[in-house]
This record gives sequence, C-alpha cells and structure tokens, in this order.
Amino acid sequence: MLAERREVAFRLLEGLETIEITRVILARAAQPLPTPLGTLNAIHLVSAMGWREQYKRLVFAIHDLALSAAARASGFEVLG
Repeated sequence: MLAERREVAFRLLEGLETIEITRVILARAAQPLPTPLGTLNAIHLVSAMGWREQYKRLVFAIHDLALSAAARASGFEVLG
C-alpha cells in the first residue's frame, strides 16, 4: 500500500516543472491585477500567465479563494 502511494507520488512529481522567479515576473506581479492579491499569490498568478503565453493552456487547481477569483478573472480554467 505504501509502495503504491509512493510510486504515484513520484510519477506526479516527475510531471511537474518549476518556473524561475525572475525580475520580469516580480515586476509584473507588482502591477495591478484583476483582483487584489497578496505578494505570493500575485507571483503565482503572473508565473501562470507567463506559462500560458508559452504553452497556451494551464488549468489552476486552487483552494485559495482570492487566487481562484483572480485566476478566473484572468481567463484561466479553475478547479477547486
């Protein structure tokens, strides 16, 4: 049971990519966004916007209400 869960977790992690937080991302996150956000949520949203510009599709899986509202207002499909 534990081995199966571990295998699933590792498969999920293999499918993840990280995004470098650049000065461009930080500068965009400091600009007005569709809804008020805290710093970390603004960085998440702007990073997702950059990802979407490059890869065209991104679905947000969110439990944070403020980030969810901002993502929807920015045209993202949102789960959660």
